[in-house]
Amino acid sequence: MKRLAVAVCLLSLATSAEAYVGPGMGLGVISAVLGFLTALLLALAGMVWYPVKRMIRARRGTAPAAPPDDGRPSPEPRSSGTEQ
Repeated sequence: MKRLAVAVCLLSLATSAEAYVGPGMGLGVISAVLGFLTALLLALAGMVWYPVKRMIRARRGTAPAAPPDDGRPSPEPRSSGTEQ
């Protein structure tokens, strides 16, 4: 137990790294953190918004809009030529 306590104390000591982090790296870290937070926020908003939107539509009694018709006829099954 004493060895574990000594190991934890030695590992928790902070020493200087003598490293240089330039402005480009700092800006990259900031943009990565902001991108990650934005993705989390949009994921949560999507998980909340779409069920709420469905509930509002159900309450109003309107069905979702059908996709627009592009003027092409619907495909018909082809006959194999053996039918009479």
